[in-house]
Amino acid sequence: MSEKKAKDKRRADRTKTLNVFERLLIRNIIPQMEGWNYGSMKEARELVESLFDEQEEEALQIAPNEDGKGITWRIKTDDGTDIPQEKELRFSEGLLSKLQKFLKELSDSEKLEFQHFTLYEKIVED
Repeated sequence: MSEKKAKDKRRADRTKTLNVFERLLIRNIIPQMEGWNYGSMKEARELVESLFDEQEEEALQIAPNEDGKGITWRIKTDDGTDIPQEKELRFSEGLLSKLQKFLKELSDSEKLEFQHFTLYEKIVED
C-alpha cells in the first residue's frame, strides 16, 4: 500500500458518523477524561466546538427535560421537514486514542452504561 493510501485509510478510520445523542455524550465525556497536555486539550476543544454548529443547535433546540434527568431535541421542523441527526466528524489520532482508552476503562471496570453502547461500537469496535 502506498504511503498516500495508508494515510487516507488512517484518516477514514478516524472519521466517524455520530448522531445527536452520541455527540452530546462525547461533549460530556471529554471533560471527564484525564491526562491532558496543551496540544491534546486544544484538539479536544476544537472537536467539542465542532460537534454542533449554530444553525444545527438552533434547529435541534437541545434542552434538558423538566425532571433534569435527560435531554430532548427536535427531529423535525415546524413544517415537518426532517432535521439531520447525524454528522461526520474527523478525530485526531491522539484524541481518538484517548476516547478509546476512556471507554475501554469504563468497560473493564464494569462502569459502561447502556447510553455508551453505540458510541463504544463506533469509537472502539470500528
